[in-house]
Amino acid sequence: MVSVRKALPEHADGSVDLAAWADLLITERPHLEREEILQTCLWLSEVADPSLLQGLELAEMVAQLRLDQASVLAAICYHSWRKSLVDNAELRFRVGDEVCELTLNVGAMATSSLLQISAPKMLEKERRSQVDNVRKMLISLVNDVRVAVIKLAERVLVLRHAKTYEPSRRTRIAEEAAAIFAPLADRLGMWQLKWELEDLSLRYLREDIYLGIAKQLSNKRQERENQIQALAIQFSELLVGHGVEAEVRGRAKNIFSIWRKMQKKSIPIEQVYDVRAVRVIVDSLADCYAVLGIIHTHWQHIPKEFDDYIAAPKENGYQSIHTAIAADDGLVLEVQVRTRKMHDDAELGVCAHWAYKVGEKEFTSEDESFSAKMDWLRQVLEWHEDLGDTEDLVSLLRQRISEDRIFVSTPKGHVLDLSAGATVLDFAYRVHTDLGHNCVGGIVNGMEVPLYTELKTGQQVRVLGGDSNSENLGPHREWLEPTLEFVRTHRAKAKIVTQYRSRAENLEPKVGLQLIQTLAASIGLDTVSDAQFEALCEDTKYVDVDAMLRAVSGGEQSYIALMAEFLENRSRVENAKSSANLPSGLLATFPQRMGISVTAANRHGLLSDITQLVAAMDLQILAASGEVMASVTEARISLEVELQDWRQYFQLISRINFLKGVQSVVRNPLL
Repeated sequence: MVSVRKALPEHADGSVDLAAWADLLITERPHLEREEILQTCLWLSEVADPSLLQGLELAEMVAQLRLDQASVLAAICYHSWRKSLVDNAELRFRVGDEVCELTLNVGAMATSSLLQISAPKMLEKERRSQVDNVRKMLISLVNDVRVAVIKLAERVLVLRHAKTYEPSRRTRIAEEAAAIFAPLADRLGMWQLKWELEDLSLRYLREDIYLGIAKQLSNKRQERENQIQALAIQFSELLVGHGVEAEVRGRAKNIFSIWRKMQKKSIPIEQVYDVRAVRVIVDSLADCYAVLGIIHTHWQHIPKEFDDYIAAPKENGYQSIHTAIAADDGLVLEVQVRTRKMHDDAELGVCAHWAYKVGEKEFTSEDESFSAKMDWLRQVLEWHEDLGDTEDLVSLLRQRISEDRIFVSTPKGHVLDLSAGATVLDFAYRVHTDLGHNCVGGIVNGMEVPLYTELKTGQQVRVLGGDSNSENLGPHREWLEPTLEFVRTHRAKAKIVTQYRSRAENLEPKVGLQLIQTLAASIGLDTVSDAQFEALCEDTKYVDVDAMLRAVSGGEQSYIALMAEFLENRSRVENAKSSANLPSGLLATFPQRMGISVTAANRHGLLSDITQLVAAMDLQILAASGEVMASVTEARISLEVELQDWRQYFQLISRINFLKGVQSVVRNPLL
C-alpha cells in the first residue's frame, strides 16, 4: 500500500519541522534533491500555509511511487495552486517551467463532470464539452504520464478524507474513482493505487458490502497472518534447499477484489482461495519456473486455479505465475511467482520507468513495457476520433483488462488475444481490416457460425468472406447497432465507423428511414406515418425528424432502442394510433408469448441455426414448426418465444435476418 507518514516531525510549538521532513524524504528516496524541496516548502509555508499539509502528504505518495524531482515539487505545490493561493506567474517564477506545467496539467484533468457523458437527456453542447474534458485528460497523459500518476495519487488522498464530506459530494467522488481512475490505474499497471481507489470507492458506494467483508477478514486476520508467516518461512527453507534464492512474503488481497471474485463465481468468502496468499520473488525467469516445479512437486496443486501470465501477459503488461495449492493445514493457498523486475512493474506500473532511470539501469524490456502503456492511451484517442465522438469515451477507460482476455488461433496455428466477449467479426478485424469488411461468418472448430458468434479461449477460427464483387459487402449499419453486439472491441468498431462513414450515401436520412421501416414491417405495420415519426422524435435531442434519421443512418442513434422505447410508451402509442392504424397487440404487457415467422431459402441446418441463435440469447422456444413452400426452394419456420420486452424482440429478429438465406422475419399470430 502507498502510505503517508502518520506523524510529521514538529517543532516545540507544534508547527511542522520542514527541514526534518525533507531530511526523512531524502533518506528514503536519495535521488531527490533536498534543498530545492525544502525551499519550496518554506515559500509555501509563508504564502499558502493552510494547504501545505496536503501538499506534503501528496508529495510523500509521489515520492514512494519513485517519480522524479519535478513530480515531487509539483505535488507539493498542487493544492496551493488549486486553491488560488499562488498564481501561475508566481508558481513559474519560483519552481520553473517544468514543475509549473506539471502542476497546471494535473489541474486541467477536470473530474466534476466526467460521469455525465453518457447521460441520455444531456444537451449536445454539454455532452461535447464533457467529452472534451476526457480528451484533454488523455492528451495530458500521453504527453506526460507523470500527470496521470500525480492525479491518481491526489484522488486516493481525496478518497481517504471523503468520509468527512457531504454525502452527495462523497458519492460523486467515489463514482468517478470507480468509473475513471481505478480502471486508469489498472491500465497503467499501478496496482498500489488501483486497489486503494477500488476499496475506498466500494466503502462509500456499498458500505454494507465493504464492512461485511472487512469484518469477516478481521475476525481471522491474526490467525491468517500467523499462518502466512509460518508458510513463508517453510517456503524459503524449501527453496534454499533446492538452491533457489528467493524473497517470500505474504500478499494481502483487497476487499474490492474479494467482492468481485465472490460475485463473479457466486461463492462465499471461504472459497476465495487467494485471500490467503504468498508471493515468491526471484532473480531470473528460469528461477520462476524452477520455483513452480518445486511447489507443485511438494504440494498438490489445483489445476483450475493456475494462470501463467508470464507466457501470456495481461493487456496492461502484468507478468507473474499464479497457482493454488493445498497447504499442509488442508487449506488452499495461492502462490504468485515473479522476477524482481516483474514485481516492480506490477507494483509501480509506468512509475517503474522512472525507478529504472534513477537506478541508471538499462532495461530494453522495461522501455517496451512503458511504450506499450503509452501506445494504449494513444489508441484510445485514435479510436475515439475514429468513432466521431459518438462513443462513450468513459467506456474506453472502463474496459477491464485483468482476467478479461481470450486466446484463439487461426487455421495456421497463430494465437491471437482478444477482449473477452469478442465475436467472429471482432476476430476478422483483428486479423486484417479488409477481412473484417468482407466477413460474412466464420468456421469455429469446424462448424459454420454467424459473424456475431461469441468466441471462447482455445477455439480455432476461420473467417468466411463474401464475394469481393458483391455490392452487399460490409461494413453494414447493423454492425454499429450496440444492442446487436456484432462487435464488442473498440478496435473493430473504430474501423467499421471509419469505413462506413466514408461513404456519403450511408449518411443520408433514407438509410435510417429504411431501418426503422424494416422494424415496423416486422410488427405488421406497412409504413410509419409522419405522426408516428414525430412521436419517435419526441423527447430526443434532435431538432427534427430529419436530424434523427441522419443520426440513425450514421450510427449515432440506436434504431432498435428508438423503436422499443416508442412501443413501450403506452401513451405515445395511443396518440399515434389516432392518426394511423397500428397492428393489434402493441400495447400487450411483457413478458409475453410472441409468434415469429421466418421466410428463407430452403437449406440444410436452417432450423438448427435459428434454434441455436434463440438459445444463445437465453430465450426459451415454446413451440416451433417448419414447412417447405410450393417452390421447394423456399422454407418457412414458425416459432413461439417468450420475450421480456420489445427491445429483445427487435434484437432477435435482427439477428435472425443475418442468418444465411433469410429473406424476412415478421411477428405473426400465436401458433
